[in-house]
Amino acid sequence: MRNLKKAIVGSLSAVFMMSGLVACGSSSGASSSSSNCKAAHEFSTITTGQLTVAIPELPPFTSYKDNKATGIDPSIISKIADLECLSVSYTQVSFAEAIPAVQSNRADIAIGDYYRTKERAKVVGMSDAMYADQLGIVSKDGTDTLKSLEGKKVGTVDGYLWLNDTKKIWGDNLTIYSSNVEMREDIESGRIVAGFDSYATAAAYSKGKDYSSKVAKADSRVSSSVDGVQAGIPYTKTNTALGDALNADIKKLRDDGTLAKIFSDMGLDTSATKITSSDLI
Repeated sequence: MRNLKKAIVGSLSAVFMMSGLVACGSSSGASSSSSNCKAAHEFSTITTGQLTVAIPELPPFTSYKDNKATGIDPSIISKIADLECLSVSYTQVSFAEAIPAVQSNRADIAIGDYYRTKERAKVVGMSDAMYADQLGIVSKDGTDTLKSLEGKKVGTVDGYLWLNDTKKIWGDNLTIYSSNVEMREDIESGRIVAGFDSYATAAAYSKGKDYSSKVAKADSRVSSSVDGVQAGIPYTKTNTALGDALNADIKKLRDDGTLAKIFSDMGLDTSATKITSSDLI
């Protein structure tokens, strides 16, 4: 979850999760596939029959503990691996180390809410979008409209994609935090009535709290509320066959409802899986 980022290149996810990074090249785990399986597509991987995945700690998008990968992205990768008759081997990395791992052929792909940016697409291949990282409103009253918060004390984190748009609306009523940790403390204390954060990230840290995260309804004044930031799968740039397979598999999983079910099973709004454009940002 950063997920909305200090810089687009860093992606929101990076901002959200810097405190949870782990060392590159630590433990890895693998799942297996059936020997009778027929792959949906043909492409090469670093290790035959295995998809090597760089995974940072970024809940609820990715987490790797006790040799087990969990979260939105691993759930999607598991489905793709099934389609392609591959086992999956995860290697823990920090968020910043994941892309270099793909560039240097230490991993076939990386996962962790990686934004589909033009800058990133210069160094690695970027799949089509799996989902959108949406603007969320974190509040105690569960509001989902920006309009309802006008004139009230609100907050967000420095560098997030909606910062400039929200500045224009709230002016001095907008508190800008260095991280969402401080913002959450002010929501809890009532110093601000709402915070703007990644919807999914906020949904994860709101569990068990007296506040919740809701997807912000579209408001033309804040572009991020109209089109969430698309997240894809970075892959080895020269392995175009892998990229083609990822795109086809993502489309299949979206069309048959699998992506929506993954979100629903995690208690998340499924609107994030409805992608209407393919533009890089």
